[in-house]
Amino acid sequence: MAPASAASPKPMAAGPYVLRPLLHHVPLSAEGIDEDIKINCVDYLDGNLYVGTSASELLHFFRIPPDPNDPNSTDTFILASRLLPAYSETSGSPNGPKPGVQQILLLPRVGKACILCNWTVTFYSLPELSPVFGTTQVRNCNWIGGVDLNENFDNPGSAVTILLSLNRRIQVVRIGNDARVIRKIDFAGSTLSELCFAGR
Repeated sequence: MAPASAASPKPMAAGPYVLRPLLHHVPLSAEGIDEDIKINCVDYLDGNLYVGTSASELLHFFRIPPDPNDPNSTDTFILASRLLPAYSETSGSPNGPKPGVQQILLLPRVGKACILCNWTVTFYSLPELSPVFGTTQVRNCNWIGGVDLNENFDNPGSAVTILLSLNRRIQVVRIGNDARVIRKIDFAGSTLSELCFAGR
């Protein structure tokens, strides 16, 4: 596939972080007609850029570093895949237009990604986004997140705990070799949460 257009090179600014364009002319539609398609969410990990769109598609770009012998060379991003995450039509889903891909939650310690698309959560492997856990889906979900901010992410392979906000409750889910619900909390209408355990 043709690479997406990279941003023009500019001198790197000094500071605790740098804000700069990564690429232009993102191919939001396979047909090239993307006037009504929006980017909903973006995440990046180890040279892999993931873009979720309002067309219920998840785009995976792979970064090719600039040529070290060319001072004007910039990063190039190649479109590696265009995925349509599975979702379910349920009576509990809100009426009106579907939002598309709502959230991307990357879990590098276990090599998994959780994707929220049209109120349905599905699970994939990193970095290539192959489906995992069979046909496992979580329906009527409003957001995903809640990664423990105190956990050591330098310990690959150990399971990760996340939160799923459903219409009437929050599910605490352990992600590892499988996805396992370890607790259900009756709490309707939550919008955001993080896990932080004292005493570590």
